Amino acid sequence: MSTEDTLMNEKFSSVFTAFLDPAVDRPSFIGSWLRAKSIPYSVVEIKGKKHIFIKFGSEAYDPRFKMKTLVAHHDRVNDTEGANDNSAACFQLLKLAETLSQAAESAGPRVHNTRIILTDGEEAAGTRGILAQGSFALGSGFRKLGFSQDEVFVLDACGRGDTLIVSTAGLDRKMGKALADKMMNLHAYTKSIARSAAPESWLALPTPYSDNAGFLAAGIAAQTITVLPSREATALLAATRDFALQGAVLEAVSRNRYGELSAEAAAAVPQTWKLMHTTEDTASTLNAGAFSLIERFLARLTETLEPAL
Repeated sequence: MSTEDTLMNEKFSSVFTAFLDPAVDRPSFIGSWLRAKSIPYSVVEIKGKKHIFIKFGSEAYDPRFKMKTLVAHHDRVNDTEGANDNSAACFQLLKLAETLSQAAESAGPRVHNTRIILTDGEEAAGTRGILAQGSFALGSGFRKLGFSQDEVFVLDACGRGDTLIVSTAGLDRKMGKALADKMMNLHAYTKSIARSAAPESWLALPTPYSDNAGFLAAGIAAQTITVLPSREATALLAATRDFALQGAVLEAVSRNRYGELSAEAAAAVPQTWKLMHTTEDTASTLNAGAFSLIERFLARLTETLEPAL
């Protein structure tokens, strides 16, 4: 069954709809889903944030290859469904976990060197700064555990559109040369995966920060992936030719303040981003094609193994 079929399947849709209920305890909901699928997991609480680590058998890992950590935040702005920010990506990674687990059972174990984490506290950065973001404490823990060589891929707002966006966020950030080099290499690698998975449906564009901000602050290279409708992506691409215009767009999105933008800048802000953090971020704004696009990207990513340094 394709992801498009799955998304439109009544049972899956009802589960997803239940997940969107603003009153739902998300860590508990995700745990129940994983237990129903017999997928092992653990909840790691760090500074009051509950991060969900999905586990695969030791046979899925080979130290000769780089480890890939796939991340999506399960928290959302209070009193919103958070359908695209970030429920869609959570379910995309849950479906990937199910696919990898089922493949191991039916066809025997295969090495994919993939770790999946559903993080908590991404939205905290908007009110209390990067150091309050759950991924900062998580990234700091990675460094202490010797996971600083992990390639971290952050999925955010991946349920609406037809164009895969490989974010350039972080490439111009002030950091040490070693981390900057890792970031550039990770970005180039991600573009190669996007080119393979969606040869005519991807762009590298500046986007707002997500969990990548916390990881970068902790000294861990992290690449954000998102999705936009092609018309919105094209308008944003045009804005990147003017650095001041690009900055105005990203600043307005990060602060949810659009009233002071010029007409040119306002036209460049993706409608998809304007929906985030509002009660309008509902399931009705999502489309099955975005899920198929991410499914192809994740399939290509997990089947590609890079030699460890």
